Amino acid sequence: MTDNHSAFYWPVMLMTTFLASLITLSSAMADYPVTVQDDRSKSITFEKQPQSVASISVFGADLMWALDQQATGLSTLNHRQSAYLGDQVSRMKDLGEVHETDMERLTELNPDLIIGLRQYTEPFASKFEEIGQFLAFDLVTQEDSEQAIMTVTRALDQAQQGQALNQNFQALKEEFKQKAPGEVSAILIWHWADTLYAFYNHYLSTDIMQSLKVENAMGRSPTPALKKPDSSVLSMERLLRLNPDVILSFTGDEAPISYHPVWQRLKAVQNKRVYRINDQYVMPHGPVAREMVLREMAHLFYPDQFPAPDNIPDAARAKPLTFSER
Repeated sequence: MTDNHSAFYWPVMLMTTFLASLITLSSAMADYPVTVQDDRSKSITFEKQPQSVASISVFGADLMWALDQQATGLSTLNHRQSAYLGDQVSRMKDLGEVHETDMERLTELNPDLIIGLRQYTEPFASKFEEIGQFLAFDLVTQEDSEQAIMTVTRALDQAQQGQALNQNFQALKEEFKQKAPGEVSAILIWHWADTLYAFYNHYLSTDIMQSLKVENAMGRSPTPALKKPDSSVLSMERLLRLNPDVILSFTGDEAPISYHPVWQRLKAVQNKRVYRINDQYVMPHGPVAREMVLREMAHLFYPDQFPAPDNIPDAARAKPLTFSER
């Protein structure tokens, strides 16, 4: 009797397992093909779920990390890997400088999906499209960040996770806003060689700054209907006139800033509130970056109200800005 039972039981179990696998596979494929539109207003159709993602700019790698996955390749900024992504960058193929992708390495990766910044990839879009499905984004404002996250997660069949990432960030932003006391002014600067560029109000990092009740000394763009330019050249004379309480400064290397007599006349320098920040501030549109920026900014502006965040790699933490000898 036992043998007869076994003879009946195992084929049924195998058939049940097979059917369950088919149902699971069918569910996984139920939403495909799926068509999304990137910031080029170009529709891209995915016949199946992408399994490998290459990131031209840090946004794609950031989003994959937030989804508990990892990009297979990542570009560099000023020939340096992203500091805020930590050790995981060592497990991604180096795709070269963000504006000059190494197409040979990218071809070797053979990714299902390539995610890029439009301003750096637009001249080479057709080459990217020959290698894999390609999505390009503008990534200036918070709205850009949210829309790009939703576009990519729809392509990955993870739209619910994308929506949750956006909702959670907005809730955290509101929570910090309620706690922030205000009465602080600041400016966010990108050093390009010896030229300073300061970001206008609508850029995501400065938008986060304002949500913390901090006045952006650079103010709004003179062309508010346009997302570009998101920043403008800032002379040392104008910086002295603005004279903010806090200065956040991004440079492409660790070298001291060139000496200029104006620096020592700024109250931010006199009060030791000038900080060298990292790439999450100038590429803040991924879920990980924008939360890091919010938490660290809050601490830099209001150290008594907000503790230093503990989830930022040491190499990516804000540090005092140093100046070269005269």
